[in-house]
Parts: sequence; C-alpha cells; structure tokens
Amino acid sequence: MQVKHLNKAYGNKQVLKDVSVEFPAGQTTVLIGPSGSGKSTILRSLNLLVTPDNGTFDFNDHHVDFSQPISRKEMLEIRKDTGMVFQEYNLFPNKTVLGNVIEGPTQVLKQDKATAIKNAHEWLKKVGLDDKANAYPNELSGGQAQRVAIARAMAMEPEYLLLDEPTSALDPELELSVLKVLLALAKEQQSMVIVTHNMMFAQKVADKIVFVEDGEILYDGEAQAFFDRENQTPRMRQFIDSIMMADL
Repeated sequence: MQVKHLNKAYGNKQVLKDVSVEFPAGQTTVLIGPSGSGKSTILRSLNLLVTPDNGTFDFNDHHVDFSQPISRKEMLEIRKDTGMVFQEYNLFPNKTVLGNVIEGPTQVLKQDKATAIKNAHEWLKKVGLDDKANAYPNELSGGQAQRVAIARAMAMEPEYLLLDEPTSALDPELELSVLKVLLALAKEQQSMVIVTHNMMFAQKVADKIVFVEDGEILYDGEAQAFFDRENQTPRMRQFIDSIMMADL
C-alpha cells in the first residue's frame, strides 16, 4: 500500500503538501506528529474517507488517481480490505456485542450467520471479551467498547487495519487493555497503520515511523532509528521529549 504526491486543502488551509508514503504489508506503521499536522488526513485517505485533491493511491490491484472521480464499486472494494477503528467506538447501541461483530460479515461479506458467529467468538476471545458477547454497548467500559470495535473490524478480514488515535478517549488503565490487543496483532504481523500520541506504545509496536508536521513528512523510516537520539534532528528530539515530558 502506498500513496504518492498527496495534496489536500480545506479552504485556504493546506493540510497535506506533496505527501508520499509506503505502508509495508505485515508491518505496523505509526503516524505521529503534533495535533493538526495532517496525520489523520493521511490515514483516512487510505480508506477513502478523505479524498485528497490530487495524488495517487496504490493498493493491490487498485490504482486511484485522486484528481479523477472514484467509482462507488472501487471505493467499497478498498474499504472491504481496510478495517477502520476510530477514537469513538461507533458501536450500534441497539445490538449486542456479538450482533455488532457479525453485522459486517453477514451484510457486506455475505457470510452465513453460523460462520459469522463462530468467527466473531474467536475474535472476541482474542480481545478478551467473549464473556460479553450478549452484553450491549452501554454495559461496557470505554476500553471494552474499543476492544469490541477492534474485533468488529478484524471480523471483516481486512488486509490492513487502520486506527485513528484509538485510545485517546480512554484513561491510562483502560488504554493499556487496548494497546495489549494491538501489540498482539502486531506480533502476528497484521498489517496496521496507527495514528497515536502515545510514544511509549509507538516505540513498542512500530516497525516504521512516519513523523508528520504542517502537512509534510519530516521522517519516514525505521522505528528503532527514529527513537535513537543520535539520529534525531532537533525538531524530532523536541517533539519526543515534549510528548514524553522529559523536561518536566
């Protein structure tokens, strides 16, 4: 999966400026940067929730030229292979946990219900919530709801899992429960692209770091090198130190 020469403006605000990034299969790419830097816009472009003004997107057999109209068929095909998890859980409040997880596979993938239920239980076990299968979203904690959202996305068998600040609304203890699930997926070499402000988590989970500021890529490379202080530019060091409160 890769994007080339993405540009995106909202009115007079240029959000992306000639952005080109590759997202390797079987690896976890973490997008970091200050608030409003454009990292979420890049992520959402991968699921076509945001349409850049121009540039290209290549994913498997799909080649999207953003300067041209995108067909609904191609959009749906790309979204089927790119599961999205937001900071808001977006669970259906009138459906049980199990009902939420099987909704996509039965309605979009056209799986038979028995298969969808079997797979849903497997994913709920992986996120530690199979005992909550018959509960409703309002009976869950924030961390539990987010883990259900991850199970729901993975039940769609996406090639890439895209996560937009999935723990930013959670307190630290609940955040940890979600991060453990994502770390387990990374160890299984699930292809993931994650936007996060949690540098400790990024350091543990990332194969690749993309540092975005003011709509431009300031770093695109191996995570280990990014966190090695000898390799850091003054701006990279300043950002990491501020997020990790090194000067407090």
